[in-house]
Amino acid sequence: MTPKVEHLVVDTSAFIRNTQLQEIAENLFTVAEVVNEIKSKRQLRRLVVLPYELQLKDVDPESVAAVKAFSMKTGDYPALSSTDLKVLALTYQLHKEKLGLDGIKTEPTTNKSIEAFDHSLISSANVVGFHLPSSEVPDIDEVTKKLGSLECNGSDNEEEEEEDEEEEEYDSDPPLDDDDWITPGNVADAKRELSGAAELSEDSPPPKVACLSTDFAIQNVLKQMGLSVVTLEGLLIRQVRTFILRCYACFKTTSLMDKVFCPNCGNKTLKRVAVTVDNEGKEVIHINFRRPITSRGKKFPLPKFKGGKHSNNPIICEDQRVPQQRPSKVALSKMNPLEPDYIAGVSPFTVRDVNSRAAVLGVLPGGEVKYWMRKNPNQVVKRRRKK
Repeated sequence: MTPKVEHLVVDTSAFIRNTQLQEIAENLFTVAEVVNEIKSKRQLRRLVVLPYELQLKDVDPESVAAVKAFSMKTGDYPALSSTDLKVLALTYQLHKEKLGLDGIKTEPTTNKSIEAFDHSLISSANVVGFHLPSSEVPDIDEVTKKLGSLECNGSDNEEEEEEDEEEEEYDSDPPLDDDDWITPGNVADAKRELSGAAELSEDSPPPKVACLSTDFAIQNVLKQMGLSVVTLEGLLIRQVRTFILRCYACFKTTSLMDKVFCPNCGNKTLKRVAVTVDNEGKEVIHINFRRPITSRGKKFPLPKFKGGKHSNNPIICEDQRVPQQRPSKVALSKMNPLEPDYIAGVSPFTVRDVNSRAAVLGVLPGGEVKYWMRKNPNQVVKRRRKK
């Protein structure tokens, strides 16, 4: 029987793959944002008739702040959405409630590669297990004498060749390997893998608090914090990594993962790369040169910048001034007929602003959404031809 996790935090991937979570956990938790991410009608119907109880739990601001600070140190913060941060924070919160803060790390571990063998020159010739030929060249006369004393027996060689041919006939078939085939012994494991079941080791005891996710960024943060991870279909990271930002224009690096523009040259050319520390204490950057650099926003020329209170210009530098998108004074004005300064004869009805530029653009009072961020001005729209 597969061991069960006592408290399991579930990500969206478990509901998308229709994983039977009641077989791997006793108590299931998630956040409301995970349920809101499910848009398919089939998956929504499954959520209505779940064969287990799914508990929606709120996350403390302290847990979110702790997870956010740790993901900034590992370099996974740009790859995590707000829902991912809440899933991580809920796992951290449950671990703190059930097991305490013992075992949870506050600083990520730095990968350090150490050579297991010293590749120095070996001067001694008497090394156990190795044959080191001597540098002395044998005399030619001794070699010719040894060759002259050799006897050639043709009949013995023919018999040996016939025996070798007979052995090759029997051994010509390759050995059978049942690891890649579905047999009665591994049919249960194959069904569990095809159905998207979570992987738990039967030898080791199950963790008390764990998180089920197939997102590699979430797994990297969980493993470095010391929290348990449950995966689906073998989608588990092999080793933890630390990431930094590298500019492919000036080749400078920065550990500030919330940066969009390069602190050195000011261009929007930052790319996330993995970094390790070698045995000498130097940072080694691992760059994936097979992955091409995206050309989004670089193919078409930028539109001409416009001024005004409601301009819509692309952001090309870090210290660019942007409009505040304030509504007009008429829209902000309010009439209160009960106030002492109210003048009789003025209409007590509220005046609605419909003619100003702010009203035409949809800038409403109290709105915090920056409307210049909603669309990409560098995107070319295909226009229809008039018939």
